[in-house]
Amino acid sequence: MRGTAFLGISLLAAGLLAGCGGTEAGTGEPAPEVLEQEQSLAPSCPAGYTDTYQWHCRRLAAHAAPCYYAGPGHYNVLHLYCESATSSYDAGPTGVYACGDCY
Repeated sequence: MRGTAFLGISLLAAGLLAGCGGTEAGTGEPAPEVLEQEQSLAPSCPAGYTDTYQWHCRRLAAHAAPCYYAGPGHYNVLHLYCESATSSYDAGPTGVYACGDCY
């Protein structure tokens, strides 16, 4: 009886050390609804508007994200503008940036 209990505990410990017990479920891929949510965060223009992209220059403090300059500097952020025949508006930043002088 004592040997059977020891064998059972040994197999359980070996299974845990080998990674058994649920590692197949985590593939590292996000769920489809998470992917859809991330894609919906990007700005877009409604039907009837034309996409136009413009760079905005921002001042950046020393050691601040995203550029981490040793001293103060600048970085550029790409914004999406939506234009129609009668109106134009800034739909927001696209998430694309470039460190360096303004352009």
